[in-house]
Amino acid sequence: MIMDSAHLDSDARYCLRALAADALSILRLAAALAILWLGWSAGRQALPTVIMLATLGWIGDGLDGPLARRSPCRTRLGAFDYPLDVGLTWAEFIYAALAGFIPALFVAGYTTAALIVTRHFRRKAVLVLFMRGVDAIVFYIALHYAPIYLLPLLSWLLILGVVHRERVRHDVPRWINELLRLFHLK
Repeated sequence: MIMDSAHLDSDARYCLRALAADALSILRLAAALAILWLGWSAGRQALPTVIMLATLGWIGDGLDGPLARRSPCRTRLGAFDYPLDVGLTWAEFIYAALAGFIPALFVAGYTTAALIVTRHFRRKAVLVLFMRGVDAIVFYIALHYAPIYLLPLLSWLLILGVVHRERVRHDVPRWINELLRLFHLK
């Protein structure tokens, strides 16, 4: 069957969406690695840069899914989306310890608890709960030491909240209910 060039261009454009989604996933990995490097090499002085890198990584996370879903082509890194989210979250947490904002022993203990509890319950919702704890700690550090740099991230979160309001309205209560049932609180 012979295809016209307009059809080929359309197919190529759709596959470019999958490629762009993969590129955004790689951006998240690069942001996580850069954050770890900055914690090791520059410490506290790098906090504004770390906040901006984390913001870029989370913006990429917010965009890669919609791009992937709109492409008829499969992404190559889609299966790594959630592990990359966990990696970026924990890179921020480890940075906080490397930079001396929180004790390394606390990060090690919290991480150990997260691994043990998540392995015991074998539920993504449990790990997400630990991730939200990390988010709260990292957010407090940024708010306390570099609040102006939080504006882009807060703006992005507001945009995501509006764009995905139905998903948030559905998924957050479902996540909370799963945790309540899991811990026999409901």
